[in-house]
Amino acid sequence: MADQALRHPGLILGVARFFHDPRGSMRGVLVSNPNEGRLLAYALIAAAILLFGRILGLFVDPSAVTDDIGAHVTAETVSMLFFVPIFYYGIAALGTMLARMFGGKGTWRDGRAAFFWAALVSAPVVVVCAMAGSMLGPDAKPAIAVIAQLGQVFFAWALAQCFAEAFGFDRAWLVFVVIGAICLVILALLWQAKL
Repeated sequence: MADQALRHPGLILGVARFFHDPRGSMRGVLVSNPNEGRLLAYALIAAAILLFGRILGLFVDPSAVTDDIGAHVTAETVSMLFFVPIFYYGIAALGTMLARMFGGKGTWRDGRAAFFWAALVSAPVVVVCAMAGSMLGPDAKPAIAVIAQLGQVFFAWALAQCFAEAFGFDRAWLVFVVIGAICLVILALLWQAKL
């Protein structure tokens, strides 16, 4: 009976469950012991949702594209469906190394499952935040930036929940703080490089 309660309910119900019980949703993914094909599918679906948001953004603000919109959509499709999953694998490996350095007990597969699941469940929120920001119009640049960043913050929170469950950390908020600190260091380095 306990195994039945932990069984992963499927993609759509699993994503819906995340918004009610994030760690329980991640636990269901881990208990289902996903193979590499399913993990790749999670990454590709997350990238496809983000691609959908980017294409919608092109049609909401067509002035952002100066050349042929068809070529731009093709380039976005190739980059999002080919390069983003590869990028996800690299970041998942880095996240797994960091989690294990901090005493995490998960495996490399658990790290990929946690990162890809967090990307999948947060992709709709990222798209909604980006669309909400773009609907405000060009006069509201600061508000657009803030609303767009809310999606990224949600992704970091989802990642913290998933990594905490996958690696056996008791406090997901500490994982969130570490993720935030790493992001701030990267932003500071990028900002310094621009100067």
